Amino acid sequence: MRILVTFAVEAEFAPWRKRHDFQSKEIRISGFAKTIPAFHTGVSGVSVDVLLTGIGWNGKSHTLSAKALQEMMLNDPKVCISTGLAGGLARNLSIGDVVAAGEIASRQGGNLLFCDPMLVAGALKCGAKMGKKLITENHVIGKASAKLLLANFGDFVDMESYHILSRVAGKGIPAIAVRAISDVAREDLPVDFNKVVSREGRIKATALANEILRRPRQIPALIKFGQNSRRAALQLADFLDQFIPFLAVHGVDANHCSVKQVAAQ
Repeated sequence: MRILVTFAVEAEFAPWRKRHDFQSKEIRISGFAKTIPAFHTGVSGVSVDVLLTGIGWNGKSHTLSAKALQEMMLNDPKVCISTGLAGGLARNLSIGDVVAAGEIASRQGGNLLFCDPMLVAGALKCGAKMGKKLITENHVIGKASAKLLLANFGDFVDMESYHILSRVAGKGIPAIAVRAISDVAREDLPVDFNKVVSREGRIKATALANEILRRPRQIPALIKFGQNSRRAALQLADFLDQFIPFLAVHGVDANHCSVKQVAAQ
């Protein structure tokens, strides 16, 4: 059995990577100077491929990520798991909660996606909470006021899952989005991460320094956010170490389970 797991960046993947003997490689796409990081290992008898898609899904990076994902699907995965960190919108979600999406919507439009119901049921058995709807945005939602408004549409928010699952939908591959909560609805993010973090997850030192100089009182909150993100990534690694063996034992019936698309109402 082969499973494809996607993260946005190395920081989300790092705790799980340390637990297994992942072999790294770079996916090269004709016509692009940049490469996409990918990894492979075995977990409980399952062949696991990991793709780091980068943050968001815009412009040329969109095309590169889509082509890299397409190449990874040539390995014939039996399951696709879009994972990483997410922002909480529902008030009942706490830092470190691992949440499985029942459905996914893009704020930029498109069909509503429904995750594989058998995978969702399995994720819940492995300790994930149920999130009725995951919203995929094209930028980081940093203000509590904005999260409050977005909570009218979904329970948690990320920047990649809709685009990933929409591409596996046509391949008949059972898929699910499972995310760990790194920030909650009632709190502002300490800095504007749209400005200070690159698509690959690297800190832009000058931009961060400017943000800190502008609001030095946010330094404790920035440290706390780093700790919360680390905690969420560790919780996600714990979940994957239960979920992958669960899938190895129970399998997935691809004839009856796949991502489904319906027109948004």
